[in-house]
Amino acid sequence: MPTDQRTGRAAPLPPAERRRAILRAVRPVVAERGLEVTTRELAEAAGVAEGTLFRVFADKRALLREAALDAADASEAVADLAAIDASAPLERRLCQVVEVTVARVERVMVWMSLVHRLGPDDSAHEDAAQAHRAWAARQRDARAAVHDELARLLAPDAARLRMPVADAVELLDALLLGVVVRGEQDRRRGVDAQPLAPARLVDLLLHGVLADTAPAVTDTPPAPDRKDGADPC
Repeated sequence: MPTDQRTGRAAPLPPAERRRAILRAVRPVVAERGLEVTTRELAEAAGVAEGTLFRVFADKRALLREAALDAADASEAVADLAAIDASAPLERRLCQVVEVTVARVERVMVWMSLVHRLGPDDSAHEDAAQAHRAWAARQRDARAAVHDELARLLAPDAARLRMPVADAVELLDALLLGVVVRGEQDRRRGVDAQPLAPARLVDLLLHGVLADTAPAVTDTPPAPDRKDGADPC
């Protein structure tokens, strides 16, 4: 946060900017200390007096909740995806997409876990309610922006795909979300499972699990070979 050279304290900011600056400033200490972080540590990280925190946020729980939601903001991945060169080979592009997306989803899950541990938001503070509505709107916009970037990266090879780019984007998004969720479940169960390498995930997305000599998969279900008409699959 900008500081006043005479006092060393945070320089005055418009309310919305001050709120945002505090949330960004406390993120590292919240990530390190979680629910055990003290208001003194939060104030020191933000460069403000403890009393200032509670003129901006209703209480410590409200601050932690907003800090976690701010850190889980999906819009931060858009710039990382935008930096990927769409002229690079498809496999290389997708490997970078996997790395960016998996890191984003893992980060979001960590922060949303903190939100879950905080319990229900029973605050009647209007600023907090407005901040949450604004966050939800940003997530909708960010998801659309992420999908736009994924579509941009697949578009140069649209003619090679056997489905529309938009469908491929949804498939890629679902695949990577599933991989991260499965990894988190393994971690909670104490299962020591190695994460799938980006190259392997890209190979799965582009080529599936069938050998090269296998018949092509189509969207048309096979004709039933039983008299009762049941699908043999």
